[in-house]
Amino acid sequence: MSHLPIRPITSRLLTAAGVAAAVCAIALPACAATPSPAASGSAAAIGQCTGSADLSLKIPDTKAAEVAGLTNYTLDFTNTSKSTCSVSGYPYVSMVNKKGGQLGSPAGHGLMTIAPLVRLAPGATAHTVLTYRNSKITSGRGCGPVATASRLRVFVAGQKLALYTSFGKHACSRAGQVYLTVTEPYRPGAGSA
Repeated sequence: MSHLPIRPITSRLLTAAGVAAAVCAIALPACAATPSPAASGSAAAIGQCTGSADLSLKIPDTKAAEVAGLTNYTLDFTNTSKSTCSVSGYPYVSMVNKKGGQLGSPAGHGLMTIAPLVRLAPGATAHTVLTYRNSKITSGRGCGPVATASRLRVFVAGQKLALYTSFGKHACSRAGQVYLTVTEPYRPGAGSA
């Protein structure tokens, strides 16, 4: 199972890449003299956070208000390691039962195709928002019998070490309905409590 997001390549990105290649073809010495990000010690030198080895997960607003069958929860990711790491894109979220079995479909995610890289120094926090649609579960269409989840299972993009946090909400017992959505990519700082 791959945990890497699928991001379409837009014509703007292809045009930018073509312009960069043309500039380097014309002015090769100038491109060769430009230091690489790794050489200058910038973002490329900072490794990606590796799930539970580097991060802890918390939902600070466990009593969030439900409006029209929708409830938004903040997911806070804190760097618990002793070195700076980074996160980018959207986490992969699903609800699981007490035995760790997935309940229903995994969460969908927002539409941003280019997400910022968020650097997390030791002790720093990034957040995102998870929307829970209880109305899709209670409608029963394509959901199977309603179950109760024990926890959220969350993967940082590209990693195999999951993070878990308590989340005792109703869930579909089989895949079909998408009732969870990560609405925004990682953002710096803790979310609202």
